[in-house]
Amino acid sequence: MWSKSPRPGLTRDETFVPGTDRAMFELRGIRFGIAICIEGCRYPETVRWAAVRGAHVVFHPNLAGSDQAEATLRKWGALDSPYYEKVMVCRSAENSIYFASVNYALKYPAAATAVIAPDGTCIDHLPYGEPGLLVVDIDLQQADRLYADRLAPETY
Repeated sequence: MWSKSPRPGLTRDETFVPGTDRAMFELRGIRFGIAICIEGCRYPETVRWAAVRGAHVVFHPNLAGSDQAEATLRKWGALDSPYYEKVMVCRSAENSIYFASVNYALKYPAAATAVIAPDGTCIDHLPYGEPGLLVVDIDLQQADRLYADRLAPETY
């Protein structure tokens, strides 16, 4: 059974102070955005915001899982696993960008650190529960933002 919160009874409202700005970044010709933890999982507009502004990749620092006894994941993206890895696929494919999710190395993670290609395929991921560094090559031409560029807020 996967817990809904690492600290039952604690809501984001008790500790979270929302900001008013977002930022895009660029390093050596790679444009990227950042969607932190739950905002990248539950709020797809945070990733779309970066994609429509030219992001090739969105980085997603995340904390999903627990150090207390829970189920152990065995296969990336398995149907019976928590939704987090499925969200990674959706965020990359729905925007046609790379999505790099970095999960905290918990004893019982609910997702692996992974890099997802613009077509939604997992390029690579780290083993569950093991700290490490994931390095992959990406092709910026694949991050064409085809679907993100179709955003038409005036139709809402």
